[in-house]
Amino acid sequence: MAVELSETTSASPEKATFGIQKPAHSAFDNTQGQLFGIIMTSFGISILQAAGLITGQAAGLAFVISYATGVKFGILFFLINLPFYLLAIARIGWKFTARSLIAVTGVSVLSSLFPSVVGYRLLEPHVAAVLAGFCIGIGVIGLFRHGSSGGGVGILAYYVQEKTGFRAGWLQALFDLVIFSAAAFVLDLQALIASMIGAAVLNAFVAFNHRADWYVAR
Repeated sequence: MAVELSETTSASPEKATFGIQKPAHSAFDNTQGQLFGIIMTSFGISILQAAGLITGQAAGLAFVISYATGVKFGILFFLINLPFYLLAIARIGWKFTARSLIAVTGVSVLSSLFPSVVGYRLLEPHVAAVLAGFCIGIGVIGLFRHGSSGGGVGILAYYVQEKTGFRAGWLQALFDLVIFSAAAFVLDLQALIASMIGAAVLNAFVAFNHRADWYVAR
């Protein structure tokens, strides 16, 4: 007996399906994925803080203001992200917004706690920047893949990628240009260059690895 598969085709070969529904994440999948994303992002940010560096997007803005005023990064990061939740509620949904709020709150708290439980005796700026870029990058991907984000520009980037396919990492890179221009007033040249290298690593890592056609579960 011949068995027929119901084929659904599209303009893009990788989007063709054969009557097979994509597997969905369970509540446990999303919980552990978000926890992983929060921890890795927080760890990367704590490395940047210890080395006197910055990154891009909302976290970068929080770093710049923190270095200029002395206000704690965690407080600024939480406050800066508040306006972006309006976009998340209106365009993406309550679940994504709630998960992003949890993620941002977690990062704000953990990034402040890491220095008290992990020692940073030696951090060469360029090595620290690259290591932090990878840590934050994998953390951001973990959040994205489980219906969340690190807030701020990440919310906008997630929405644009889901709707248009434009890579989240590339969009975030555009915002970084503005952040690093402002950072030139609060960082010395070596720290600024190292920070730019770290941000480039982060954005490239997200852009090359966060692709819907590479990831099956939703």
